[in-house]
Amino acid sequence: MVKPFVRDRRQWSRAERILSIEYRLHKSHLKNADRSWHLTTTEGISLGGLSFYSDYEYRLEDVLEVRVVMSGFLNVYNGLGRITRVERKKTGVCYYTALKFLDERREEDVMKRQGHSRQIKLCRRRI
Repeated sequence: MVKPFVRDRRQWSRAERILSIEYRLHKSHLKNADRSWHLTTTEGISLGGLSFYSDYEYRLEDVLEVRVVMSGFLNVYNGLGRITRVERKKTGVCYYTALKFLDERREEDVMKRQGHSRQIKLCRRRI
């Protein structure tokens, strides 16, 4: 039997490269979530996001702070990413996690439309 053609939703081509990443929870709906730094390697990476295996189960729409490093010294990406996919592996030991990189300027635009412009000004003053 021939498999039907499935259209891929990716905007960017993915490279299956193994790079070191550090990540921690930046924003979540859970109040008592673990916000410490964790280390792992990428499973795949593109211009729009990356995927990796995590020991921790995150929820869709959680935001992680991510540092991607190549060869231990070259910073590939430092910023935020929104969780778009979480799958528990059959062994039950880890979770396949995918995230989309966030453009902080676009996030500010979304927050302004939702009426959070005062919070943005306060955050900028702290920086």
